[in-house]
This record gives sequence, C-alpha cells and structure tokens, in this order.
Amino acid sequence: MKKIISTGVFCLLLAGCCMMNRERVPDEVPDWTVGYAMPSFYPVRVTKAYGINTQEDWTSILHTHSQFMTISDLERIKQSQPDYDGYGLSLTFGIAQYSQIRYTNHLPDKVVLYWTSLFDAKFYITELDVTPKMKALAYKKQSYIRPDGIKRACYQTTFDFGFLPNGQVKVWLEGCGKYTYVTELSPTSMPDTDYNSITSKQYSQATEYVKKRAKKAHATLSPIPWDKVNKIYTSKHFSVDQLH
Repeated sequence: MKKIISTGVFCLLLAGCCMMNRERVPDEVPDWTVGYAMPSFYPVRVTKAYGINTQEDWTSILHTHSQFMTISDLERIKQSQPDYDGYGLSLTFGIAQYSQIRYTNHLPDKVVLYWTSLFDAKFYITELDVTPKMKALAYKKQSYIRPDGIKRACYQTTFDFGFLPNGQVKVWLEGCGKYTYVTELSPTSMPDTDYNSITSKQYSQATEYVKKRAKKAHATLSPIPWDKVNKIYTSKHFSVDQLH
C-alpha cells in the first residue's frame, strides 16, 4: 500500500514539475503565426521555418508553400495599394501569413527561417531571438476598433518578417490594427544550397523571371535603390510604432 501511495505521489510531483516548465498563457491568446513580406522586385522563397521553445522543450514547424511570386506580384499589390512602387515592403497587401502545423499559443524562444533570395539565388538562415519584451507585448491584452466600429479584444501574436535583397530581415509584431517594429536581423549563416539542397544553378529560371518582372515594369534591380527598398507600405487602417 505504501509503495502504491509513494508511486502516486511521485507521479503527481513529476506532473507538477512538467507544468512548472510551461508558461501560463490565457486560452484567449491566439496561436502565434508568421507573415512574410518582400519587395515585388526582390522576391524570396522560404523553404523551412520553425519555432523553438527551449524551456518547454518543443519545436513547432510552420507551413510554407512556393507561391511567393504570386504574393509579391506588382499588379496584384497595386490593385489595393496604387502608390506601391515594387521596391518597398507592403505589410498589408504584399504579405502572406502562415500558421503552425500543430497549433500552440505558447510563444517560441527562437524562430528560424531558411530562405532564398530569388533576385540573385543566394541562400540565408535567419534566427529571431524572441526577447522578454516581445513576449510581454504579444501576451498583452489590447483592444481594437475595427473599420466597422466594433470594438474587439486583441493581441499582437503575428511575427512579420520583411526580407531585403542583401540578406537582412526586418521584424514587426502585428495585431490590433498596428505593426510594432522590433528589430533588424543579419543572417546567421549563408549556406551553399537551400534547405532542400537545391543549388543556385537550379534557381536560374526563377532569377530570370525576376529580371523579366522588373523589365516589364521598366525598373532596374542594380544598384539597389535603398531609399525605396527601406520604405514600408500599410493600409490606412493600420498604424506603425516601435518596441521600446
């Protein structure tokens, strides 16, 4: 009998320790997602993306697909944002959002992206360390008045990544009708192939398509016009601020 009780107590203690390693996150907080924005003239392809939580010991894989040329199509974006010039980042109309394969609203400690610049067929690995300040903002309950006048509770739980043609990546937290800029990242690595071992030579068709897109719009790709590339475009219903 004592042995059975001791075993039961041990199991309860073990379960309690496991729960202590997990953040207490209200159920109403949405599952975190990512968004990918890129200049129309400098599109990219994300080949692998995942989040890691070291304290809770999990890895969450994110959905990816290959429709980045469609997402970044100049004419498609201009239909909703007529002043878009193809060089900057359209955070509202030139972005695609992706969910996790297995959903969780517990934030990762790190987000890892493997991506390819289709402009010059270069490969990058980018890692975002999700800081305590970022987590505090994402978990903060806010309110948002929608364009139709309805007030809703909301959270900023979408990580928006803006890819630049030199391998840099800008990051915003999106939600509640605003984009909060958090950081700019340099690549942690520049491998010789993409995540699927595809070489730059095998991307030649994509790079030629990028050149044709620019030529059709009477735009030049080199030298990179950084004053235009660093510009962001948003809907008039969204505001932009910065994490302090």
